[in-house]
Formats: sequence, structure tokens, C-alpha cells
Amino acid sequence: MLKRMFMGGIPVFMVLGLTACGSEPVVEKKAVSDASKQQESKQDPVTLKLYTYQNFTNEEMFNDYIVEPLKKKYPYITVQLIRSQAGGMTIPDMLAAGDTPDLINGWQAEIKTLENYHLVGDMAPLVKQNNLDLGRFEPVAIDAVKALSDKGELYGIPYNQQFNALYYNKDIFDKFGVPYPKDGMTWEEAIELGKKVSHQENGIQYRGLAYEHISRLSSSLSPNIVDPKTQKANVNNDAWRKVFQLGKDIISIPNNMPPKVDAGDTDAFWKTKTIAMYATINMLESTKDTMEKGLNLGVAQYPSYKELPNTYGYLDAHFIVVTPQSKNKDAAMKVVEVMTSDEVQLKIARKYGKTSPLKNPEMKKQLAADMTHMKGIDLQPIFKSKPAAGMNFSKYYVESRKKLMSEYLNFANGSADMNTALRNAEEAINKYISTEQAKEK
Repeated sequence: MLKRMFMGGIPVFMVLGLTACGSEPVVEKKAVSDASKQQESKQDPVTLKLYTYQNFTNEEMFNDYIVEPLKKKYPYITVQLIRSQAGGMTIPDMLAAGDTPDLINGWQAEIKTLENYHLVGDMAPLVKQNNLDLGRFEPVAIDAVKALSDKGELYGIPYNQQFNALYYNKDIFDKFGVPYPKDGMTWEEAIELGKKVSHQENGIQYRGLAYEHISRLSSSLSPNIVDPKTQKANVNNDAWRKVFQLGKDIISIPNNMPPKVDAGDTDAFWKTKTIAMYATINMLESTKDTMEKGLNLGVAQYPSYKELPNTYGYLDAHFIVVTPQSKNKDAAMKVVEVMTSDEVQLKIARKYGKTSPLKNPEMKKQLAADMTHMKGIDLQPIFKSKPAAGMNFSKYYVESRKKLMSEYLNFANGSADMNTALRNAEEAINKYISTEQAKEK
């Protein structure tokens, strides 16, 4: 009897105990995993159409975000990318052809325009059905998309979050013996520093401080251009006066006037290397060539308005939308799942320097870790600022912004005083909205 109670020198009751407490769960997990893979492989093939306002930088990024992770986890799902830019199709084109996309990606204002085509709806039920954990996301990112709906509906899921930074050319500061920018500067302090490195030397004009465009300067204050409740212009006010004046103060630094106002200074900073400080958004990915050609880069915290310390622009993110008309919503949600998984988000953060909307601290710690040209550059100052809350953009925002920017140019170039420029912008925006509303009736 006693011999029968032993197997290979190990008591049977120990084998049973080990099976119950150790080995069995591992086997079960593997079995479940294998069964899940088999189930996915038996699914009928599904092709989803993704209309992209925010084009992936290249095919490789599209593969990293979607194609490869789908191949691993949901091989029966294929995503066809339909580009909006460079002569691509428009949403009206697709709808006219009876070809509604399953997925659409874009930033807030672009997503808001989808209301015009009934291509957004509350994704909260889909999120619940597909067990997508919104608790993994930064609340400000989720709140930003909810802000787009009057009812707080979840129009999309964030997969990429923008940041602002103050990039600076160390060689220019060294040339003029001026200390590098420090974190926590106000715009007034940045302007004073810019004055110290705005010089002409050997026929070259070195400009001290440049900004991307006036709309980006405004974003820390979150001044909506169109009131979402009244659908009227919201520009002839103190917030926009402050923004217009800041832009004018920057370009009025001696030797700092750009060749073309409010056109962006990307090339002047990165290629010709004649700008000391450039305040703009995430440009980590596009800097490789110029840094390999000798740009001595530093990154500092984005300057802030003194009444809003450590705050950069309103939450500017890219969202993925599952359209209410999609006939394959569950498959579309699996695309959302893989795009926002920790594995994919971390890979994108490391490889492309994209900041993630996830709470996982590794996304910040490992930002640009695989980008060889960013080695040795401290990127943590980026995270010393927080984004302002997202806004409820009007569906008329995009065109209205163009009209406001046009009037800023008149002010900056001296052809109109500030009050006239803002009044003209208000009138132009209201006229445009009124015309569009008449078409909609």
C-alpha cells in the first residue's frame, strides 16, 4: 500500500498538492491562450477602413501602431488606410460613394466636424462591451474628448498626446556667452532672454525667440474662437488681446522679425540654425537629419503665462473613432485595443518620441529611448508642464481660426490696430457661420 502512495520517489499527496497549487493554473492559462488563438484564427476575415486626418508619418509607423499588433493578436482583421491629404479622398467623397469608414482618426477639431456627417456617437457602450479600461488613461485626455459633446459623450479614444517644448540651439547661446534657457520661464522672461541672443553677425541675423503660430501661443489660455453654445465669434475679448500682444512682443524684439509673420520657423531653427529658441510642439521624430548634421540641441520647459505657471496648451491629442455606421464595431474596437495597449504605446514612445495618453510612468521615462539622435538630451523638462483642459470646439472652428489668424497678420504687420483687427475677425467669423448655417437649413 505504502509503495503505491509514491510515484518516482515523490508522495502522491505532494504531486496532487503541486498540481492544485502550482502546475495546473499554468497549464490552464496556456490552454486558454492557445484556445483563444485558435478561436481568433477561425474567425472570418474582416477588412476595416480607417480614414485618417492625422496621417501616420510613414508606413512603418502605421505597421507599428496597427498592422503588426493585429497580426499577432487578431490575424483575421485587416485595416485599409484611406488618407485625407495629398489628393486623397474626402469624407463627403466616401459618403457619396456609399463607403462609410469603420474608423477615423484626428485631433479634436477634426473629430468635431464629424458631427456634420453623423459619424460620431457615444462609444461608452462599446468600451464597456469590449472591456477597454479607461482607468489606464490620463483623465485630462478622456475629459478632452468628452468636452466635444454637449452631453459629455465619448466620441473617441486617445492614442497620442501632444506636448509643447522650448527647443534651443546651444551653439548660439555659447556664441554670445548667454546662459541657456531655464525651466519654468514666463513668456516675459523668455522675451528678455531672446533679446540677449538676437544679433546680426557676419551678415547672419540670429533671432532670439520664435513661436510656431499665434494659435499655439493662445492655447494655454484655452480661449475658444467660437462659443459652442451661441455659435458666435468669441474673439473680441481680453484673452485674445493678450495673445495678440504676446505675438507682437516676440517679433518686435530687435533683430527678431521673421521673414514671414506667423508662418512657423521650423526650417530657420532646424536647418539654417539661425534661431536661438523655438517654442512649438513635439518635433522629436523630424529632427534626425539636422541633428546628425550638427545641431547642438537643448530642450527646456515651454514658457507659460505668469497667471498659469507650468501650463502649456490645451490638451491636444489624436483620437481614434469607431463610426456608428460600422458593421464591424467589435473588430474596430480590437484595433482601438491594440493601438492603446501598453506594449504598442511604449514602442511608439521609444521609437518615435510620441507621448502617450496612458498613465503608465514608463511612457515618460522611456520617451525617445530608441531614437539614437536624441541620446544624451534631457527630455524630462517637457513633463514639468501640464496641459490645460480640452475645449468644446465648434464645428466651425477650423475655418474660423483661419479668419482670426488673417487678422492677426494685419495687426502684426502694422496695417491694423488690435481693436480693429479683432473687430474685423469677429465680423468675418460671424458672417462665415451665418452663411454655413443657411446652407444647413
